[in-house]
Amino acid sequence: MNSIQPDEIELRLLRVLDALLETNNITRAAALLGVTPSAVSHSLRELRHRMSDPLLVRSGSRLKPTPRASAIRPMLREALSELHRVLVQSPEFDPRTTTRRFTLAVPDHILSEHLAALIPRLMEEAPQASVELRPIAGPLSELLESGMLDLVLTTGYGDDLLALNSEMMRVRIFAEPFVCIARPNHPALVDGKIDVASFVECPQILINLPGAQKGITDEALHALGLRRRVALVLPSATAAVQYVANSNLIATVPLGVASRGKADGLVAVVEPPIELPLVVGFLWWHPRFHREPAHMWWREILRRFFHSPT
Repeated sequence: MNSIQPDEIELRLLRVLDALLETNNITRAAALLGVTPSAVSHSLRELRHRMSDPLLVRSGSRLKPTPRASAIRPMLREALSELHRVLVQSPEFDPRTTTRRFTLAVPDHILSEHLAALIPRLMEEAPQASVELRPIAGPLSELLESGMLDLVLTTGYGDDLLALNSEMMRVRIFAEPFVCIARPNHPALVDGKIDVASFVECPQILINLPGAQKGITDEALHALGLRRRVALVLPSATAAVQYVANSNLIATVPLGVASRGKADGLVAVVEPPIELPLVVGFLWWHPRFHREPAHMWWREILRRFFHSPT
């Protein structure tokens, strides 16, 4: 008997054989498969040739399996059923039992001012999981594609420089305004406000956030034909609170950062005297993991967190 290699028989032919062994009838097998009887007959001839066995032989009005066909039927049905499960069922994921490590690259001010409250919520839903929060650094697209990094959270204005290319997927998860902070009783603040002239004259802190070539404030001033006096450049909006609290410096920071400093009595918060865009937060990920259940759960946890009252 000629031996046959498993990869020499197409899945299509195995499905035909399974249907024939189920029905013992070419017409009914064709109806089960949604093909014509002639297509089933052609496939049966090909199967007989490749397997060197008639497989099903005519007995009156029915086809009866040969001993070889009868022997392989249970294994064939089990193999096709298992293949079906592989193709149509998503991998199981239960946050209550997962030991997976969830990763997120995030800017410093989001890490410091927002995410501390996330961890208790996450550990309540996934008590055996772990979380790794990383700075915005490294070849982000490559890390996302490889799965070494699940998600990147950016604040909208540095995405091109962060090399998050167009094939990446993203969703907006929050938006908050910029505000100005100064020490309480700062001479430039009058009735809880600061005018444009005082604003550009005051020594200021430039927050050099990851991916930004220049400050959002500088771009807005440039459009008005104005230029501010930058006296200090910092990599962290959170750190700016401490520097402002102990000097005559002022800074323009996201509202979340300013609110914490105000609550601690370190700074006063006023609206900028110029129009500034919102700070928009985006989650980025690679399409490879878009339908992966654990990855979907992690994205949903973050989406719910940033959309819920703080």
